[in-house]
Amino acid sequence: MPKMDFFIPILLFSLLLPIGHGGHGSPPTEYRHTLSELSQEKTLHCTSLPPTERLLCELEGALDAQGRPATANKLNPLLPPFPSNKKSCKFRRHNVYALYPYSMPPSPALNRVLEKYDDMHRRCREVDSDASLNRVYPSSRRPTCQYLIWRQSRYGFGNRLLSLISSFLYAIMSARVLLIEYPNWDDLFCEPFSGSSIQLQAATRLNQLLGESYVRFRDAGCGPGGKSQNSPCNTTVVNFMLDHTTPERDYEAITCPMGFARLRETPFITIRRSNQYFVPGFYLNPVLSPLLDVLFPQRNAFHLLSRFLLTPSDGMWSSISSQLDVHASRRIGVQVREFRTRRYLSEYDGNVIQCIKKKGGFLPKQFRKHGDRGGEYVGVYMATLIRRHLKEVNSSMRVLEKEAGRKFRLKFQRLDGREEHDFRHQAEAMVDMWVLSMSHVLVTSQESTFGYIAAGLSGGFPYFIDKEAGKGCFMGLGVEPCFHAAPKNLSCVREEAAAFTLQDLVKTTSKVKVCSDRQSGWTVLPAH
Repeated sequence: MPKMDFFIPILLFSLLLPIGHGGHGSPPTEYRHTLSELSQEKTLHCTSLPPTERLLCELEGALDAQGRPATANKLNPLLPPFPSNKKSCKFRRHNVYALYPYSMPPSPALNRVLEKYDDMHRRCREVDSDASLNRVYPSSRRPTCQYLIWRQSRYGFGNRLLSLISSFLYAIMSARVLLIEYPNWDDLFCEPFSGSSIQLQAATRLNQLLGESYVRFRDAGCGPGGKSQNSPCNTTVVNFMLDHTTPERDYEAITCPMGFARLRETPFITIRRSNQYFVPGFYLNPVLSPLLDVLFPQRNAFHLLSRFLLTPSDGMWSSISSQLDVHASRRIGVQVREFRTRRYLSEYDGNVIQCIKKKGGFLPKQFRKHGDRGGEYVGVYMATLIRRHLKEVNSSMRVLEKEAGRKFRLKFQRLDGREEHDFRHQAEAMVDMWVLSMSHVLVTSQESTFGYIAAGLSGGFPYFIDKEAGKGCFMGLGVEPCFHAAPKNLSCVREEAAAFTLQDLVKTTSKVKVCSDRQSGWTVLPAH
């Protein structure tokens, strides 16, 4: 990692405020200044450690502080422990990740943090029951722990998962308990937390009309360092709607140090409408970026966090494994999606075959030392809503067999050709995404969140189908999804220790660049 990344902003921060200064209301210059007062008290002993160890110590200390009341008698002795989840979760138990050619293990630091987070989640769910949260939420009282409530949006399945993983990272770095409102979650995924639950009970309906938006909260001068005098602030609930229509200023709470810190004492943050992968914004935040380097040295946050949070349920794993061709000598995944026309485009098929020929990892027949070896074959799995693509690609593969001297077998789900957001269509989309993610070569459509999920799960670089006939495909910049609605014109100015613009940082950093498949978006580059 280049040592000059974010040098200018951090230098300005250090000139304006001495390192270590950052009390209540001061612009944050270090990660610990973005944490709640309780967490800061618990992490004072970390300040004497070297920078990397200090960041990890501060995060672990913040996680340990949650769910531990000052006196033991504050715990309700009559409150039963949260029921443990007893489902088998075969995907996790059978170590299915051995089927992933490019799977990468979490760093030791991330493993430690996720263990701490799991413990925090269990403690807080035992101390703050769903019923008590339902009473506290509409009042000015505070729960024992701090929470991030994520609500299922009306957007597609891929958008939902991108937003959820981004929100999970937000919850980790702010030491908040992630709770979700997602019907059918248990039918799709295993419970990620031990002795706890990620789901709010169906009977717990937190009022979506409560709380201010982040921008109104900010403009009213609420939060640490705020100067609100005339209007009372709702300091209990702050709402986010982080989608492609969101005003750029809402993303200030992700990308700007003071924006992130402004909510450090707010018990409930809700993300109730989001379709974005906003993790690149965290990398542009000079206070958060060093912590991300500790947790994700390969800069593959989606790949590693999805392994923890998005484990297929036993029913879904049964459907996924029925489509996975484990006997193929090489697996190629293809996903074709037409966004603008929603009709068949023949140039996609030619580019898919050209991409397989050039990037498939096998030599043409005349250069191979051995002919067809027994029952060896290449398995191609294709996901598309338009059936003609299946027919045309299958026909082209018969020609490719002669050129390559190898057999090809095409598999696909028999779908109804419609994109809907009900449970059945979510389950079908999930099967496609997970089967594609286990490919040795992955070919996806540009700008497709469906393809981003498959690539992120895979851990391997995807190839994007070119939109111009005869161009084949090109390799993506990395495994991380694209932040489509990147707030390119946002400046971190108000109350910051040093002003900077995100656009300038993207031009100078080696961590975040413009997406290769969408020029208006940002993506996180892998570490070299």
